[in-house]
Amino acid sequence: MEFIHVTSNNREQTLLRTKPCVMALGFFDGVHLGHQKVIREAKRAAEEQDLPLVIMSFFPHPKEVLSNGINIIPYLMPMKEKRRIFEELGADTFYLIQFTKEFAGLSPREFVQTYLLDFGAKQVVAGFDFTYGHRGEGNMDTMFRDSDGKLEGIKVEKIEWAGEKISSTLIRQLVLAGEVERISSYLGNDYQSEGRITFRKKHVEVALHPNYLVPASGWYEVTVNLHQDTTTQIAVVRDGRLTLLSSQSKVFPFYEGETVRLSWRKVLPACVVYKNISSQVFLRSSLVGL
Repeated sequence: MEFIHVTSNNREQTLLRTKPCVMALGFFDGVHLGHQKVIREAKRAAEEQDLPLVIMSFFPHPKEVLSNGINIIPYLMPMKEKRRIFEELGADTFYLIQFTKEFAGLSPREFVQTYLLDFGAKQVVAGFDFTYGHRGEGNMDTMFRDSDGKLEGIKVEKIEWAGEKISSTLIRQLVLAGEVERISSYLGNDYQSEGRITFRKKHVEVALHPNYLVPASGWYEVTVNLHQDTTTQIAVVRDGRLTLLSSQSKVFPFYEGETVRLSWRKVLPACVVYKNISSQVFLRSSLVGL
């Protein structure tokens, strides 16, 4: 998959390389089940028309830009992770548009003409709540008008689980509340994060990479992936710090400075006994000094 970060400086040069395509539009933070349906629908349309699948997204979040940085959005994943998932879903090109106040000021028609038609879009797919142009005045129902009849917009309807709309906002709330067991129903898999290992005397600390969320303070069962090996560990979150306690052996299966991938499985009870943790009983109170 080709990745192009489009800015005001390279936009014209990028346009020289564009080709006719089917385009999926959205911010796609977390790439949850609703986002995946949008991309898969776009992929289906692209294959039917024998066109490449292009994903167009935006960064930073519009709320951050339009609030002059007052509203900081806690992203679910970094851009590198989003790119990996897009490629797995079959995207041929990923355009990441730099979101600025100037970009936000484009009228709906200007956006469609200069960022959809100019970028080769022959058909556009987005979620039911996707909006574009100044003050979000454009939507999938106005796409045909704003493109002078050149673009058909495919609107993917709302996806729900247990009566709740699947959204990035909801998933952020679940992570920050520590309700990790519910997340797979909305995300399609466990919430995952990556971080760098630092060894201490009886545990390891994990410094999560930027743009991953830290769940609420508590004890969690996680699976840790490293070098295609997976182990089960206890993750302890306290005051935003993340530590791991092994539930399988006295020796951790990784080394200082390595990057590990965590899948957050479930919350553990207040007092948990793991026979393989140095044959000791760990209580929450024992972690005060960590």
